[in-house]
Amino acid sequence: MKIKLDYHSSQPLYRQAVLQIKRLIVTKKIKSGEKLPSVRALAKELQLNPTTTSRIFTQLAKEGIVIQRPGLGVFVADTPVPFSAEYIRKELSRQALAFLVEGLRFGLEYAEITKILDQQHQLLKQETTK
Repeated sequence: MKIKLDYHSSQPLYRQAVLQIKRLIVTKKIKSGEKLPSVRALAKELQLNPTTTSRIFTQLAKEGIVIQRPGLGVFVADTPVPFSAEYIRKELSRQALAFLVEGLRFGLEYAEITKILDQQHQLLKQETTK
């Protein structure tokens, strides 16, 4: 798996890894049903404590992105767990607020912040067509 962690970021390492795994799934670099590395293998690859790596898989399972099969491993879910529209709105609102606050904290104008979001959307679209 191609995951690069930023050890200087204020974002926890496990959150960075979770986001990057989601991105790999969205861009089809990791396919539905595909087996992910074991906790120990991923810990070694990312140079993390196995407990942290286990937390990554636990978070992904909680979100319905992966399925943990005891004795077999961790697999990308065929279909994501359906969440209520209310849960999705609350979660995305929470994340949007954090993104907006960070942009404003750095002194960006609202238009600049939305431009960044649009650019990231375009990058994701390009990655899915590769």
